[in-house]
Amino acid sequence: MAHADNVRRYFPAIRQVTFLNTGTFGLLPEVAVQTMQSALADQLSRSRGTRYYGDLASVKDKVREQLANLLDAPPECFALTDSTTDAMNIVTNGLHWQPGDEVIVTDAEYPGAMISLFALCERRDVTLRVLDGTLSEEEFMRQLERVLSPRTRLCVISHVSFQTGQRMPVENIARVAHRYGAHVLVDGAQGAGADTISLRTSDIDFYALPGQKWLCGPDGTGALYVRSDLFSVLRPVSQSYTSVKAGDAYNWSGSYLSWPDARRFEHTTIGLERLMGWYESLQLMRVTIGWDFVFSRIHGMSGYLMDRLLDFDFVRVLTPRDSRAGLITFQLQNQTPETFVKEAREREIVVRSIAERRAVRVSTGCYNSEEDLDRIVQLVSEMGRQSNSLAKSGM
Repeated sequence: MAHADNVRRYFPAIRQVTFLNTGTFGLLPEVAVQTMQSALADQLSRSRGTRYYGDLASVKDKVREQLANLLDAPPECFALTDSTTDAMNIVTNGLHWQPGDEVIVTDAEYPGAMISLFALCERRDVTLRVLDGTLSEEEFMRQLERVLSPRTRLCVISHVSFQTGQRMPVENIARVAHRYGAHVLVDGAQGAGADTISLRTSDIDFYALPGQKWLCGPDGTGALYVRSDLFSVLRPVSQSYTSVKAGDAYNWSGSYLSWPDARRFEHTTIGLERLMGWYESLQLMRVTIGWDFVFSRIHGMSGYLMDRLLDFDFVRVLTPRDSRAGLITFQLQNQTPETFVKEAREREIVVRSIAERRAVRVSTGCYNSEEDLDRIVQLVSEMGRQSNSLAKSGM
């Protein structure tokens, strides 16, 4: 408990508001903000001279090393992006598609992933096969086996569903999909930094992740993991000087030399100050707090909240107990999620609604406490009693 209390001091906002929405934006640690401010002040006073790009290359390498440690994968397999959606677009647009190819998705995927797939279907005459993303692992795998075929080119699946908080069996999905020659793209937005995963041993092909959620970095940061034997299979569809081995690694006949690793898929320049801030957040989580503590705390807090919510007969918890990470999604009888979220904000409690499930979603970060969760439970209790009273009175 002493370490749990100590963790909160690195995140000043948690002392001002009951923040339970890490699944949208994680809290920025003080050290990250101080580093970004210092970097901007240096640019203001000393300009963005020739040192800028050298510093940028250096901090990029440091971020890749942090991600490699977290996700158990070689650092050269990570391309830095500006979002999860950007990373997923690199994959969906970079594979070689043929008319009649199929993509398997679930009905619980994030819009950023789905819209890029809708556009792909329009351009390439590709077919989407949509599975039920709320089934148990055993039922889901049976469903998957029924629809996999030689036409399946890609399976797009969330590590953790943003809608229900269910941890999907991505390792098993990769194993089975590969038997049919299909690739697997995992949306790690709600998994990276909230749940353990080994990309080295899971044989997942592609893993997209954001910096601003469970990794507590600034907005506009993210990464794409590409398995090393797929560097030449996935075609870079957007190119810039960041994609080539050196600024002059091209000639006017049209030849250019791409990076030999995942850096070939980098096509944007992320601001130095943002990458420096993200690195500080990752370093804090790894060294000062410890990833083992982060994962156990997140899992423990989500279990604590679930236990409390199950005490109410007017609450339906959508997140499965044995397949959860840091998100708990629940529905309230006779109460709209929008009304609940609005009431929570008036009490300085930050949660969000999930329109697709008509539900409330709570994120249990490593900096949250039992007292934070008790506050949301108290609100559930009060609003539940109020709605039940109104229902009984016929209003």
